[in-house]
Amino acid sequence: MLGTILDGRYRVVEGLSAGGFGSTYIVEDTRRPGNPQCVLKVLKTANSNPEYLAIARRLFNSEAETLEQLGNHDQIPRLLAYFEADGQFYLVQELIVGQSLAAELSPGQRWSEGQVRELLQDVLQVLDFVHRCGVIHRDIKPANLIRRQSDRKLVLIDFGAVKQMQTQLASAADLTAMTVAIGTPGYMPAEQAQGKPRPNSDLYALGVIAIQALTGRLPSQLPEDSASGELAWQPYAVVSPELADVLEKMVRYHHRDRYQSVGEVLRDLQLLDSLATPAAVPLPSTQMLFNAADPYSVPFAATSPSASVSNPSLVDTTSVARLNRILAVARFAPFVGALGVMLSDGQTWITLLAVALISAGAGLFGLRSLYPPLARDYDASFTVILALAGILLLFQDEYIKTPIKFAEFLLTGAAFFAISETIRLRSMLLRPAARQSSGQSSGQ
Repeated sequence: MLGTILDGRYRVVEGLSAGGFGSTYIVEDTRRPGNPQCVLKVLKTANSNPEYLAIARRLFNSEAETLEQLGNHDQIPRLLAYFEADGQFYLVQELIVGQSLAAELSPGQRWSEGQVRELLQDVLQVLDFVHRCGVIHRDIKPANLIRRQSDRKLVLIDFGAVKQMQTQLASAADLTAMTVAIGTPGYMPAEQAQGKPRPNSDLYALGVIAIQALTGRLPSQLPEDSASGELAWQPYAVVSPELADVLEKMVRYHHRDRYQSVGEVLRDLQLLDSLATPAAVPLPSTQMLFNAADPYSVPFAATSPSASVSNPSLVDTTSVARLNRILAVARFAPFVGALGVMLSDGQTWITLLAVALISAGAGLFGLRSLYPPLARDYDASFTVILALAGILLLFQDEYIKTPIKFAEFLLTGAAFFAISETIRLRSMLLRPAARQSSGQSSGQ
């Protein structure tokens, strides 16, 4: 095959891969200045039956039109040509010069959370375009993501058009023995292995790649829960609970439990970015550090002393932990005042409580605006409740008298809600530490 000129212009200069579905080569386009190199894929037909070839030709043209449409995205190789010769079908695509993601994911080497988020954002933007075109990639894996040398963007290659055509041809010819699932074990979810891929099958594969980057382990090295079939990867990763939740939902065993669209994943990732969660801080070991005695402290990753912080906009975790503790205490001060109102009818209590409530409402709003990761969602509702109740109490003598008791009960109810939310947050914060501890125990 080397040296052969196809379609009167493409000279084969190097073989890339060969398999049961077809072969891939690097070719030179002899009709363009400088003879630029391209990628040529060859579909192997099972037989030369005219009816079979007619079906193959129809499928081939359909797949070529799809690849032509996909090539409109900057991070997908362009289709340059497609043709048929001697009963064989050929696709010519743009050659992407760069390094595959597989070369970057070295075994035992963990990526930072910031790097993984960047990876997810980059690939999800491409997948969003692909799925909007009505296409499922079916074979997302590190080897099919190329870091383009010119701009360092990840380019998604190998849409499995040749494999898909071969499978459809086998089905059309009733060659059931040849019908196989398209994908790579480890990155392929259960429904895809059964030959029923869905758009969120691609999300599963991308989630596995992100987990591989965080843990430094191949998918085959990650244990599964024997009962649920879910991947038990978190004991091997240093990751925030928020990103862990996103990845868990991406790689759920059953497709119904996963994200149903790329947009849903992007929305949750954007929410994480808006919260500005502190990233990892380098320390001299590789374990999750967490102060169990202080549930409002921020868990952070410990890495080697020489490691550098990947995100220059990091927040000092010590300051964050201190502010969390102050906020945790301050939010209860107004409710102590509410209890005092219920025990006393004096005007001084009402006036002091009104001032405290208005101040607390404004303070919580300010903390939520300036330090989003410190103020949880329920603080926004407290801001409204506290400010309105403060105004109500401040002017109750002049304008209203009867609603005073209602305001007292409202504030008391809000206090109980704050307590329950604090307990819930304590359990959420302590859970990653417990998982990490159990993972270390099982690994010893």
